[in-house]
Amino acid sequence: MDLIATYANGVSELASFSRSLERAPLVVDVIVNPHAGFFKRTSTIRKLILDLEQRLAELRRRSPRRRVEINEVRFTERAGHARRITEEILNREERVSSGIEHLLIACGGDGTSNEICTSLMEADTGLLDRLKLLRLPLGSGNDVADARTFGNAYELILGSQHTVRTGALRVAGAEGAPRYSFNIGSLGLDAYITDLTNRFKRAIPGQAYKAMVDIGSLFYEQSVKPAPMDITIRRAGAATHLRSFLPSMVVVGISGGRTYGSHMPVLPGSENVCLVASLSTWEKIANKKLFYKGRHGELPCVSFYHADQVEIDYAARIPMQLDGEVSWLSGSDFPLTLTVLEPRIRVLRDETLPAPAEGRPAS
Repeated sequence: MDLIATYANGVSELASFSRSLERAPLVVDVIVNPHAGFFKRTSTIRKLILDLEQRLAELRRRSPRRRVEINEVRFTERAGHARRITEEILNREERVSSGIEHLLIACGGDGTSNEICTSLMEADTGLLDRLKLLRLPLGSGNDVADARTFGNAYELILGSQHTVRTGALRVAGAEGAPRYSFNIGSLGLDAYITDLTNRFKRAIPGQAYKAMVDIGSLFYEQSVKPAPMDITIRRAGAATHLRSFLPSMVVVGISGGRTYGSHMPVLPGSENVCLVASLSTWEKIANKKLFYKGRHGELPCVSFYHADQVEIDYAARIPMQLDGEVSWLSGSDFPLTLTVLEPRIRVLRDETLPAPAEGRPAS
């Protein structure tokens, strides 16, 4: 825990050297999940701290600091805690209403980012206009992270802190409160593999998702017993209806050009929906490399769509994953409606890189 705290405090200090807004005052909040996948590798953390300390030492010698009004590091203690911490930060921001630039840094994986962003999606627009988010790649998959490398992430903190607005996928069932995804929501085989990955990733080094693909393919049918589902895909007032579709998996993203399972390009083009019809066990295993490379569109069982909303009706039990977090649905949870929401959350983005399909420059 001491190593994790050292790293988090170093990231927080880094923000005091930011060049954004000509070094105007800044509020910095860092939310850390100490159980994130990256923090389980002690030798890697030590190297990361050494690299960060070298960068900070150089900045301390050569760069002036900007004034930081609040600089707080908070650690999550349980599932759902990142969401609660974010709510407390938003409540404080609303009470103070200082109008000062506010940077929120998420030190965790895709699940931690999901909790933080869920709170932000439910916040007042005025609050969101004063806050910007950076999601560091500290989990096992990091498909939601705003930078692929730590060096890129640090440059985002130190630079102009240019932002784009990112959206969400609202998932509403017949029962319970709606949930959100900030990358991809999916049902079926891939969610089942994700569930296996989450259970066994501590025991499997490296890319646990790919290690679980063969096992998941072998046992999916007998574990889940897929049944036909009805799907309606809506786009700009038009609707496509698929009746009695027997799924291998249904994938819906907040945009096209999305990855999951540690950067597997499941939505390689501009389309944000991928449907994969039922495959035999042999077909799943034989064609897995096409999915890894984003070439699964070559298979006759795969189809892509653009959608604003996807409605699913299903009568059986099936797993669903939202940003790598899995829940098991039953017939009473359907119909299920997945709606792509307008971009609201400001996230740091490298100005030299093309914006994602859903990204809009933040005012």
